[in-house]
Amino acid sequence: MLIERVNLENIRQQAHITTLSALEVGESVYCTELRQAQSLRALSYYMVRSRNLQRKFTFRKMDRGWRLIRIQ
Repeated sequence: MLIERVNLENIRQQAHITTLSALEVGESVYCTELRQAQSLRALSYYMVRSRNLQRKFTFRKMDRGWRLIRIQ
């Protein structure tokens, strides 16, 4: 029996990448926790720069959370 160690951070990052990749123009992700919102924001910048994507995101503070919106 082989047991492999799996880095849980990598699995969580993949879920966020899938979410950001699936967003169409005008769609958004709403976060109630600042830490998660900042993580998504940083990941969106990383995706655009590292993959040369023609996408733009904006980050807005809402009443009870933060919203990451795809604008292009």
